[in-house]
Amino acid sequence: MAWFTPQELQRDLHTRKRVQMFIMSHMFGPIIATPIPLFLWFADPAPEPQVPILAASIYAFWPFLALLKLFPRAYTQLAMFSVLNLTFCILWGTYNYGGTSSPFLVWLVLTPLLAFMYLGATWTARIFVFAQFTLGLGALYVFYLLGDFPDHIPVENMVVAGVLSALGCNIYVFMMAAYYSSVVDSQSELIKEVERHQDTLRALTIAKEEAERANGAKSEFLAKMSHELRTPLNAVLGYSEILLEDAELDGRGEQIADLQKISAAGKHLLAMVNDILDISKIEAGKMALHIETVDLDKLINEVESTARPLAVKNANSFVVERSGELGSIRCDATKLRQAIFNLLSNAAKFTHNGNITLSIRRRPEAGQEWIEIAVADTGIGISAQQQKALFNNFAQANPKIAAVYGGTGLGLSLSQNLCRLMGGQIDVESELGKGSTFTIRLPAQNEETAHDPLANVRGAIVPLHGEQVQDFNDRISGTAGGDERLRLLIVDDDRNFLELAERLFSKEGLTPICTDAPQSALQIARTVKPSAIFLDILMPGYDGWDVLAALKADPITRDIPVLMISILSERSKALAAGADGILLKPLDGDKVRAAVASLKAARGTRQARAVNE
Repeated sequence: MAWFTPQELQRDLHTRKRVQMFIMSHMFGPIIATPIPLFLWFADPAPEPQVPILAASIYAFWPFLALLKLFPRAYTQLAMFSVLNLTFCILWGTYNYGGTSSPFLVWLVLTPLLAFMYLGATWTARIFVFAQFTLGLGALYVFYLLGDFPDHIPVENMVVAGVLSALGCNIYVFMMAAYYSSVVDSQSELIKEVERHQDTLRALTIAKEEAERANGAKSEFLAKMSHELRTPLNAVLGYSEILLEDAELDGRGEQIADLQKISAAGKHLLAMVNDILDISKIEAGKMALHIETVDLDKLINEVESTARPLAVKNANSFVVERSGELGSIRCDATKLRQAIFNLLSNAAKFTHNGNITLSIRRRPEAGQEWIEIAVADTGIGISAQQQKALFNNFAQANPKIAAVYGGTGLGLSLSQNLCRLMGGQIDVESELGKGSTFTIRLPAQNEETAHDPLANVRGAIVPLHGEQVQDFNDRISGTAGGDERLRLLIVDDDRNFLELAERLFSKEGLTPICTDAPQSALQIARTVKPSAIFLDILMPGYDGWDVLAALKADPITRDIPVLMISILSERSKALAAGADGILLKPLDGDKVRAAVASLKAARGTRQARAVNE
């Protein structure tokens, strides 16, 4: 039966079942009905032509199987002709042998049954069945009116024919009913399977929702824990910086090495906490880009100066290759610098007495310019199997490498995600024992998603010393040539941080005024009229955003420059809220000087704008 079923009719389950019903009935139907024409041939004294016509009509069902194989698209038409042939066969036998008392009339009940099995319960099938059934009976009645039914065999001699007809009809109905029952059972199993899949889908949906809630809880936990971890780390790093400077001034060489180790360990731990938080923000879709026009040559110079000591540490040579003037790129400078430095840091870690090459070029592709930044090394290399999971969170090449070289396995994953956020990606080519090449590909022009009003003055942020600080004091406080030092208001709920900030700002010749009560910040600012305000963001209850809004709403304090202090990089939000910039913890002398310089630049820009207006 499968051989007779055309491929075109096997794709749909319901169509395939109907076709199989059609094939089975046409294959066995003529065999079941064969005793009837045989009996009539011997019982009728003059069987021709009525018995041969009846037999031809019965055996005409077999050619339908070949026609179906040859013309599968004509299945519906073939099924209709088959039903018409069955109706003709029944009515022809009824007309010639017994009329309305014919034992063959019982077969007429099969025509609507088979028609619906072949064609389905469509309106076309319903109309067809009703029409051919009505027209067939009507034609039989018309022939009766035109003349009496032929009397080839007396009705009383048709007992054997009636038994054969009833037996054949019952066998046929039994066979079709059994097959239909198996189809229904299979459909019931299919329905049960669908219900099981639906139950599985509901369970998966519930599991997905629980996983999303767990992921949200994880992100919230990481954010809270990172804050809790970074707060004491900031203090450790800040105080180690102060102690290190004091030790260098006093010439206590034996303490300098220990303090440098404390500082390095604290910075390493802080970097890991920051990476975990960044990964969490990317997974939660909350990582914001600060797109700006970046001088690529200047950026590479900065990266080179930072990475060269890392390369030299393991006796590696470090080479930077540039293909002419690199020009500018639209991207998030901080995130691009972070991605490049991560690649260079890995190259320096896994390469000893080798070569590290940083190459940069612009390349047109598909009507767009792309920047390719490649970091190549001659280190231990990575196998093809290890490369498959290289950019997964906490993934490292193998446990032996992790044991020897250390690391968390977050750097590459974070760098890949950062590059994808900027419209690019990182590709890797590596061979075990021969080194690796990691290539960052970014579009040269990127859609700006964050506006930075200080972008034009960022180049003015440089460390200030001596007379430069005094000059800035005079310009902001309006007391040029006077003895009054620059007064700064620092607002933070962490008293340890306030103590550290006070010492750092005092070292730069500034006068810090500290408070751990954000609710009183506005009143202090109105009274003291500081030259600038350093405001922590994460404070319980009345946070930094509330204080900033109150300061900007008051006519006395609205023009005072405000720098937000945070462990989170929320520059766009800070600038949009009216702040002049953001200072990331942990605090050290360089950041203090850079922050003062940024205030100076912003103040100069505002004064120039006021003069022009």
